[in-house]
Amino acid sequence: MGTGSGDRGTEGRDGPSGSGDGPTTAATSATAARSAVRRPRPVPVPRLPPGPLRTLKLRLHTLYRAAGAPSVVGIAERVAQDDELPGAPSKDTVHRLLGSAQLASLEDTVSVAAVLASAAGEDRAAVDAEIRALWVRAGLERGTTLRTAGRWDPLWLGVHPAPDPDGSGDGPLPAYLERPHDVTLRRRLGHAAQSGTTVFVLLVGRSATGKTRAAWEAVREVLPDWPVLFPSDARELAAWTAQNGIDGRTVLWLDETQRYLSGADGEEAARAVLRLMEEVAPLAVVGTIWPEHLRRLTEGSRDRWGPGPETGPGAGPGAGHHVRALLSGRHTVVDVPDSLPARLPGLTGAAARDPRVAAALRAAGSGGRMLQHLTSGPALVGRWESGPDHWFSAAEYAVLTAALDARRLGHASAVPARFLSEAAAGFLDARARATAGPDWFAAAVESLTTAHGGVPAALIAERHRPGVGAPDGYRPDDYLDQHARRVRALSVPPAGFWEAARWARTGDDAHALATAAAERRRYGVALSLYERAAELGSGRARAAWAVLREITDGPGAAEAVAAGDPSAWAALAASREDASGPAAAEAAYARAAGLGDAWSWAALARIRESGDGAGDAAGDAVAEAATAAGHTLVWRVLGRIREVRGDLPGARRALERAEALGDVWGAMGLARIMERDGGRAEAVRHAERAAAAGVTAAHPLLVRLHWNGDDRPAAREAARLGAAAGDAEGWAVLARLREADGDPAGAAAAYRAAAGLGMSSAWSRLALMAERTKDRPAAEEWAALAARTGDADAWTALAELRQSRRDPPGADHAAREAALAGSVEAWTGLARARELEGDPDAAEAAADGAAAYGSPLAWGALSRMRERAGDRPGSGRAVRRAVDLGAIEAWTALGRVREDGGDTAGAERCYLRGAAAGDTAALAALGPLLAGSGRVAEAREAYRHAVDAGRPEAWEGLLSALATLPPRPSGTRPTSRLRRVGLPVTSRFLSQEPPYDPAAGHGVP
Repeated sequence: MGTGSGDRGTEGRDGPSGSGDGPTTAATSATAARSAVRRPRPVPVPRLPPGPLRTLKLRLHTLYRAAGAPSVVGIAERVAQDDELPGAPSKDTVHRLLGSAQLASLEDTVSVAAVLASAAGEDRAAVDAEIRALWVRAGLERGTTLRTAGRWDPLWLGVHPAPDPDGSGDGPLPAYLERPHDVTLRRRLGHAAQSGTTVFVLLVGRSATGKTRAAWEAVREVLPDWPVLFPSDARELAAWTAQNGIDGRTVLWLDETQRYLSGADGEEAARAVLRLMEEVAPLAVVGTIWPEHLRRLTEGSRDRWGPGPETGPGAGPGAGHHVRALLSGRHTVVDVPDSLPARLPGLTGAAARDPRVAAALRAAGSGGRMLQHLTSGPALVGRWESGPDHWFSAAEYAVLTAALDARRLGHASAVPARFLSEAAAGFLDARARATAGPDWFAAAVESLTTAHGGVPAALIAERHRPGVGAPDGYRPDDYLDQHARRVRALSVPPAGFWEAARWARTGDDAHALATAAAERRRYGVALSLYERAAELGSGRARAAWAVLREITDGPGAAEAVAAGDPSAWAALAASREDASGPAAAEAAYARAAGLGDAWSWAALARIRESGDGAGDAAGDAVAEAATAAGHTLVWRVLGRIREVRGDLPGARRALERAEALGDVWGAMGLARIMERDGGRAEAVRHAERAAAAGVTAAHPLLVRLHWNGDDRPAAREAARLGAAAGDAEGWAVLARLREADGDPAGAAAAYRAAAGLGMSSAWSRLALMAERTKDRPAAEEWAALAARTGDADAWTALAELRQSRRDPPGADHAAREAALAGSVEAWTGLARARELEGDPDAAEAAADGAAAYGSPLAWGALSRMRERAGDRPGSGRAVRRAVDLGAIEAWTALGRVREDGGDTAGAERCYLRGAAAGDTAALAALGPLLAGSGRVAEAREAYRHAVDAGRPEAWEGLLSALATLPPRPSGTRPTSRLRRVGLPVTSRFLSQEPPYDPAAGHGVP
């Protein structure tokens, strides 16, 4: 086959074609010669979504590049010349096979792969088998489709529909009304497109506040040609990144981000996203999350029964380390308020054009929560709150409440049908169970998963097993879910629920439910669920199971559970040390160390070294044993322990041993000790050795050492070398030293160098330096540069400085810019400052500024400040505003202020209101207050509710109240102020049952 003109469209542009007329000049001959040897452009890699087809195409392209990127004509000719190959692709087929999203025939695919493998020097037989397997998978699993935000159905991405007044939900979305947070969101997404960097934007707000709609609108406008990838769960997200399935110029859509970051799968997904953000650019990661989920994920493990497999002395970073790193790292949090600001532009016109908006406005009244009514969330809540046999039948209500409790207590994935059917029985009374009928569950689920009269379905059906078929799990509507978490926060499910929990979908789900049971002192339930979680593969479960088993059944039973799991032994050791001191934990640490836990070696060395008269020799002996087992970290830990207690000679010996064993951080420790001991030259020598070994943290230390030795050029050179290694901290240290030395020009130069390496805090320092010299344009330019990187600290600092200089307009401007950059701390700081200055109206205006961007914290702060200042009416007004904005904990915080001030009656009222709002901490605070006032029966009641709500710190108070409470005469009913705020008070609750006795079993009083 030749290379005639018919090939030019496929292979690239050839040289000029002549008609043959006219003379042939030297120039045209040279041009023709160059044209004849010009290589065609390589076939580009097709842009495909994650999946088997992408994997196949990438493998073919690996062969294609290794073969030298031959022309498609040449590949087709080589296939045609090899009679053993089954295919006969044309050049166009070869081009489609390599450069398009189409799946060619198996014969053509393996033939092209064989030719490329031969040219690349790979084994043809092995390549043939690999390509055939990939082709089969690509044919069976076509995967997702690349779609931009404009091509996605927004409902599929999680946007709530807005039902029509007639009850149908098929109409278009209402007109979008921009709010202040939209500016922040679009700026950050625009930064990814304009600068070619990666951004992570997390929209935080309560359910049905417009988080997902805001994200969809922003991506559709700012990144209209970027495909949006929406993984189904954490495992798919991790798989996509492991397969290099996500290209640059892509939006990774993580609606309901907590679904991707919970449990062991969530930890792997977080690790994958962190790696993706390091390796792929430009990229936009967009997530949405409720505030309570964000708090849970960033506060770490909820286990209160000892550390999990990755926590404590048992192993390095804590459980959820990568999740916390992702959520606490460089990203922009966009707080989305749950109400519309007053006089929102366009709202009146939207209501005039769209009857749905008009109806939602009427229903919302003066509260401003129009968006929730637009999606009919409050209507669904009203139906559920009316109880069984009203809007929902008894069976429907029981199934729905069981699903709500499962989610509330930690079952993150869709709740399996078997779990729901067994759990729901516990919510039915005897008559309902007898008359439900054989198909009660199927009928209830069918009704609950159907929208009725314009109100969304109460349950969403999902299927997690492979293939297409009937649902195998259900999750409640998220607006109802969030509401139920508050109103049922003080409730404990019936026994049937806990028995059904054994059907939890995953090990992580079972572990979460076990922890919820343990927090509520349902120890028997917790033990069985921890065991079930371990069976389902939860790596954290055995440690918690062992620690709890020691509480209920003693050391022997606990050690039998721990068996050969080093993390479980480490957890037992930590628990024993907390309860009884180091000596009680030594044997367990030794067992964990023997099973390979490096941190337990360190703990064992610490304990033996601190024994009576043991000294450094005992610690050294343990460290040598650890070294023989391959764990050299112990020497560095020992060095640090000795340094802290002032044993510098011992610390030096340990760190020298660490360095000799190849631990480069040992040199850093030695440099620190030498600096502390006055040996600057020796400190420099050790720090230089650490820097040469790749410890970037050594460069800032060298800057300081050289500066303190009056060697300014060497300090600057250390900063430069650190920058060359990718670390900006050296320049920042040099800048601070110059600033303290009265060299603002030199400091500014160093800060600029640090900022150029990506240290956004350097922009903040430059902004403040310019502001202090009254160069406002320069200050705002530096702050704006910091904001473009997602750092609002510069604007926040400018707001604080301007307020201190009595420049309210300038402070307001800076606070607005800080909020647009993703931080409302400036508004909160201004509210506090203006309150202290005696300007309550300006303070409230600043608090409203924070509220407009989704934060009620400023109003909560004002309530406490006014309480301390004796302004009870102002305090009450502020706390009610904070609670209206969603800060239910504001009542409890105010109660603590009143209690500290000696106003126990006022504190009690606050705690009761906090409890009524669903704040479980209020009950934990109320118990000691009542007990201290001699009202033991009511204290017991509060403590018991607190324990039932998952506040284990109230347990000791409950036991104390049980021990001192006199018997109540039979036939009398308890009286309590808790009854007035809607908390149940029953004879069972105040019955004279004995406190829990571990020796007597696993029951709960």
